[in-house]
Amino acid sequence: MSHASNHLRFGIEVEFLLSPREAHTFKDIGEFANFVLAFYKSKKDKSWPNMHVDLDGSYEGDNDTIEWSLSDDASIKHDKEYPIELISPILHFKQGDHFRDYVKGVWDRIVTLCIVGTNNSCGTHVHVSPSDDYTSAQVKAVARAVLYFESTINALVPAHRLANEYCKSFFASNEKFKGKTVEQAIAIVDKVDESHPAMVAELMNPDRYYTWNFTNLYHGRTLTIEFRQGEGVATSTDALAWAEFVVTFIGAAITAANTYNDLKKFDPNVGGLKKFLEHGAVKDVSDKTLLGKITGRAKDSGSVSGSDPGKLSKEREDKLAKKKKEDDRKQIFAKKMTEDEKKRKK
Repeated sequence: MSHASNHLRFGIEVEFLLSPREAHTFKDIGEFANFVLAFYKSKKDKSWPNMHVDLDGSYEGDNDTIEWSLSDDASIKHDKEYPIELISPILHFKQGDHFRDYVKGVWDRIVTLCIVGTNNSCGTHVHVSPSDDYTSAQVKAVARAVLYFESTINALVPAHRLANEYCKSFFASNEKFKGKTVEQAIAIVDKVDESHPAMVAELMNPDRYYTWNFTNLYHGRTLTIEFRQGEGVATSTDALAWAEFVVTFIGAAITAANTYNDLKKFDPNVGGLKKFLEHGAVKDVSDKTLLGKITGRAKDSGSVSGSDPGKLSKEREDKLAKKKKEDDRKQIFAKKMTEDEKKRKK
C-alpha cells in the first residue's frame, strides 16, 4: 500500500459516438457539441468542472476544465452519430479529490441527453504524471514494467486493440526490441542515459502510437506518460476502471520496478500483474472493484504476445496520417499539464 506524499495526477481522454435521444437537426458537429454543452451547464453541480468545446485544437480552456474535442470522421454519418473526444480536467489520485464523482456526474448528464456508443475506432487514453514531475529513474521504472507486462496487458484488451496501428506493441513494432527477450529489452532500458527523462522516451517511442506513449517527456518538458490501449467505453464505470488500472500500474512501477530482479518476483501473467498492482494501491483512495473490472477479464495464467499491424491499406494509411495531424494540433491534455506546471512554478 503506497504512502508516497508525491501523489499521481491523471487525465482521461474518451473517444465515443453520441446520438441525441430526441430528434434534432444540427448544421454541423460543432453546433451539436454546443447543444450538449448548454445542457451540461444548465444541469451541472456547482462543484463540478466547467466545460469548453474545442473546435480547432487551439485549447482556450484551463487545466480544470472539461474539453470537448471534435473529431470530424467522414465515415460517420453526422445526422445520426457524432464522434466526440471528451478530455477530463487534471484529476488527483489522492484523498479529497472527488474525481470519480466528477466523471460520473458529467457522464450522467450526457446520457440524459444522448445515447453513448463506441466502435472499433474509439479508444480510452489515460495520462499520468507525478505532482512533482517524473525523474529519469521513475521513467525507467515505468518502461521496465511496461515491457515486462506487455503480453499480460494484451490479455486484458479486446482483439481490435492488438496489432493496431494506433497502439503498437513494443516487442513487435519497435526495432530496438524486436527479437529480444524481456530481460534483454529491460537491459537496454537500464543502459539509457539518465540525464533527462526524454532519453527513455526516445528509446521507447519512435512515434506516439504505441500501447504506452512516453513522447510527452521529450526535451524541454516533463509531463505525462499515456496509456493508449484501452478500448472505447460507453459508461463512466468503464472509463474509471481504465483510469484506476493505469494510475495503479504506474504507481506500482515507481515503487517496485527499479530492476529486472524486482520484476522477476512477479509471474509475467495476469496473476503476477495483480500482485504487482498491490504496490501501487493508495490507502483510502484505491478502488479494488474498479481495478478488478480490468484484471478480471482474463484467467490468472493469461498472456498474449503482441504482433505488428503490418503493411496498412491505402485507406488506413490515409486515416492514420489524418489522425497524426489532428493529434499534433490538439495535444489538449499535454497543454493542460503545461499550464499547471507554469502555475506551480510561479
